[in-house]
Amino acid sequence: MKKLGTYLAAWWRLSRVPFLSVGILPLILGFVLAWRWGYKGPFGLYLLSSMSVILIMWMTYYLGERNDLEGDRINQDFNRFSGGSRVLVKGFVPPWFSSLLGYASMVGAVLTGFYIYWRYQTGFWTLLLGGIGISSGFFYSNKPFRWSYRGVGEMLIGFCYGWLPIATGFYLFTGFFSHQILLLSIPVGLSIFNVILINEFPDEEADRAIGKRNLVVRFGKERMGDLYMGLSILVALSFVKVLGIFGQTPAWPILLSAFPLALILSSLIRVWREDFRDPKRLEGLCRNTLLINLSITMILTVQQTLISSIARRP
Repeated sequence: MKKLGTYLAAWWRLSRVPFLSVGILPLILGFVLAWRWGYKGPFGLYLLSSMSVILIMWMTYYLGERNDLEGDRINQDFNRFSGGSRVLVKGFVPPWFSSLLGYASMVGAVLTGFYIYWRYQTGFWTLLLGGIGISSGFFYSNKPFRWSYRGVGEMLIGFCYGWLPIATGFYLFTGFFSHQILLLSIPVGLSIFNVILINEFPDEEADRAIGKRNLVVRFGKERMGDLYMGLSILVALSFVKVLGIFGQTPAWPILLSAFPLALILSSLIRVWREDFRDPKRLEGLCRNTLLINLSITMILTVQQTLISSIARRP
């Protein structure tokens, strides 16, 4: 019984449940955009598509934990947002446990995707979108591509946690795509890019030691600090633009937008002062960057929900 409890606790920590929000919230935004266009569907489709996204994220987390074990073992500068869950490093469970969870999640995601396609007749793009998500997550840290080791993992994250879930949530209920998906995905995708970028700062030395040549290892913290600031400005501008581009935007999303915009300003100041050189301040910067992404996605979802409600008033 004690061993079972250990494995359950390890599963929970490996699953990083709070971080599932970065994929689920954009999917919900896609759902809401479909509602705005007048499309709704059965509850089972919402549930299964959400589960499919969760399984793909779990696959990525579990396999990444196993594949990054060498670097995590020598990493002494990690914080709550980097360096893995530390479950394998501390020896709570053997590495094969994480691999088993990863492959089981992949099988579950594949089966769920095919069932959605067959049961709800959602069209061929269902399989293609799911295949892109699964292959991107699997090869993010797995050979032969190992995208996170080659300096392209950050862009892949921006796509897979930006456009892809929004487009999937919209397509499953409409059967087509809209240019509004791209508009909404720009601030979401750029902000999640910044999340993974700043989370690489604490792991730089460990990543360099094992040959994980992500952007921070390739170009250094100073240059990537400049990139972070530039992208933060683009996040703010695109977010404000998207809020204003939908003509009937109610007051609430505009008022709420002060929160992520204030965080963006604070993060710009922190990076300009090179706070990333101090571990405590860097952890705060990692936290704020994640909050920027989550709050932007939620505010855009509120905006689309309210616009949809206004459009349906008699």
